[in-house]
Amino acid sequence: MNMMHLRRTALIAICATTLTALTGLSNAEDLRLGSNFGDTHSSTRALKEVFAPKVEELTQGRHTASVFANSELGQTSEMVNQAQSGINFGVYVSTAFYNSQVPALGVTNLPFVFSDRETAFKVIDGKFGEQLKPQFEEKGLVILGFMELGFRHITNSKHPIVEPKGVAGLKIRLQSNPVHIATFELLGASPVALDGTEIFSGLSQGVVDGQENPYSVINNLRLYDAKQKYVSETGHFFDIIVFAGSKAVLDRMTPEDRAAVIEAGRLATIEQRRIAAEDEAANRKVVAEKGVEITVLTPEQREAFRAATAPVYDQVRGTLGKELVDSFLAEVAANE
Repeated sequence: MNMMHLRRTALIAICATTLTALTGLSNAEDLRLGSNFGDTHSSTRALKEVFAPKVEELTQGRHTASVFANSELGQTSEMVNQAQSGINFGVYVSTAFYNSQVPALGVTNLPFVFSDRETAFKVIDGKFGEQLKPQFEEKGLVILGFMELGFRHITNSKHPIVEPKGVAGLKIRLQSNPVHIATFELLGASPVALDGTEIFSGLSQGVVDGQENPYSVINNLRLYDAKQKYVSETGHFFDIIVFAGSKAVLDRMTPEDRAAVIEAGRLATIEQRRIAAEDEAANRKVVAEKGVEITVLTPEQREAFRAATAPVYDQVRGTLGKELVDSFLAEVAANE
């Protein structure tokens, strides 16, 4: 009887151990990340080369990560919603696609607000960025990193642009971003909101005459093959990529694994910024080699664009609040 009891006890212990192991395996998740950026973009590279291996390493294989570029998981706004709901783990896209969830982020889209990337990241890594994080969490998203998209320039199929009136009358593809749209309306353009998946075809088919993006996107999307003969280095917006994870997914992890994933995001963000800064000159060189005419604005010409778009600041004060805009501008000035 005692022997049978011992055997039964041993069997129960083995079953319990097996069940625990299986339960641990079932809790392991593959963290799916989506974006409209291409495979060669600095953000995708950093997430594949740093985030994914670090997640697996730091969680000791309890979690893995898969990166889906080129809008494989859907249109940009859909991917943001997928992360919010926990259908997918994360998304890394431009600030424009979070403005409806976190309107305060819109102040970073003001034209000519940042003089250089260093100032931009001092601000976004500082008090302002910290104030944004709880607002993202209220919408089901946890900030894993603020990455660099870079200074945006105007491309078009019609003519070189050296002054604000050169933009007037052009159909320009823009993100669905109220601040961006208001800025180009002031310049006399006809803004057309197209998803990133539609840019190349829209330009090729003449639905739009031009668009605005950093050199990394101009090159990655091969816009020189979509009738974009001219680039004007306006640098009108400095754009940031928000890398966000699903709060629902992170909250069901153990505290140790949650911290590990957040650390992997931090390390990937550092690497992405490094690659982005390094790649800018290389992307510009490719665009020039493809026969695109690049116009470098003089300080006077750039100032004319700044003056022409300045009324947007008061418009944004009206929509987002004077206190928010002025405190943000004060922080920019303090970090220049």
